[in-house]
Amino acid sequence: MSTLCSQPRRRVLVLEPYYAGSHRAVLDGVLARLGDEWEADLLTLPARKWKWRMRGAGITMADRALELHVAGARWDLVFASTFVNLAEFRGLAGNAVAGVPSVVYFHENQLLYPVRHEAEWDLQFPLTNITSALAADECWFNTAWNLDGFLREIPGFLKRFPDHHPKRVVERIRAKSAVLHPPIDMTAIESLPVTRSAHARIVWPHRWEHDKDPDTFFEAVTALAAEKLDFEVAVAGQAFADRADCFAQAESALGPRLVHIGEPESREDYARLLRSSDIAVSTAANEFFGIAMIEACHAGCYPLVPDDLAYPELYPAQFRYRGAQELTARLRSLVAERPVAGAASDIGRAYTLDVMMPAWRGAFERACRVGATGEQSEGRGA
Repeated sequence: MSTLCSQPRRRVLVLEPYYAGSHRAVLDGVLARLGDEWEADLLTLPARKWKWRMRGAGITMADRALELHVAGARWDLVFASTFVNLAEFRGLAGNAVAGVPSVVYFHENQLLYPVRHEAEWDLQFPLTNITSALAADECWFNTAWNLDGFLREIPGFLKRFPDHHPKRVVERIRAKSAVLHPPIDMTAIESLPVTRSAHARIVWPHRWEHDKDPDTFFEAVTALAAEKLDFEVAVAGQAFADRADCFAQAESALGPRLVHIGEPESREDYARLLRSSDIAVSTAANEFFGIAMIEACHAGCYPLVPDDLAYPELYPAQFRYRGAQELTARLRSLVAERPVAGAASDIGRAYTLDVMMPAWRGAFERACRVGATGEQSEGRGA
């Protein structure tokens, strides 16, 4: 199939096997803002059993793409997340996507994901990321930390091959990679006023999983509670069946200071919670961008983030801390002297849809041209 980017209205085939959280938020925002220039065929799967999504989504989505192609659909671009094996998909979809340029967007990468039990690490997942990157015409990463870490870890991973080690993998991927920060729809936050309670409120807006390290957060706030300091705590984020014991312990230790625990019922409820908070905390042991903390900044919260991971790329030094002791000390000071709302609002504003979409439109156009002409991506500076 010939790929022409001069059509009045271009068409993108979107592959998202884990349609929830940051993956869904970014995708919905981008597609809504592409407007009259693009139309999309959106192939998604429910956000559960992520390991099986990575293993099998390529098969399922190739079948769907073939059905659409038989019905007359033609595409100018394939846009995939890292939860699909793009090489597998392209092979199985065959003529349906032959000659169509493809992009893979790295919200995360499995080479940098912290693994609690090395013996349980399935090597297929990082290998899927690598083969998808090799199969794509362009690779877009949400932060330089994500991109640099992925490239840095590839050689060591490939040494696990018993023989026939692939050559020039890093160079090939680097040449077609760029950093493209995710745009965030802040409409719900912007529609509400800042409403501060009588007590300083600390919010922890993250998934309740080990890589977000809730233990360190609760150790800090329970230490402040033991000092009889006057503050509130709100815990928001997606919960899972195997909720960590620390949450139950925190409910007991914090008592009435814990004014919210659990995932808010709606986007508006979540925005209202952020607007009512003074301080937002991340204790993440794994963060490739961190949309929740950026949203909290836009809502007026003072952010405290680790001086590690992607955070130094996004946050000035005054908002970063080193280690659990410094976190507790910084929280103690901020509870004693509540920060003025909006101290970090510029950080949030920088990643709104209005600010980011020109770069995304340009990246889509450029990917289309690269696929059509065989030009080499300029890399890094999308």
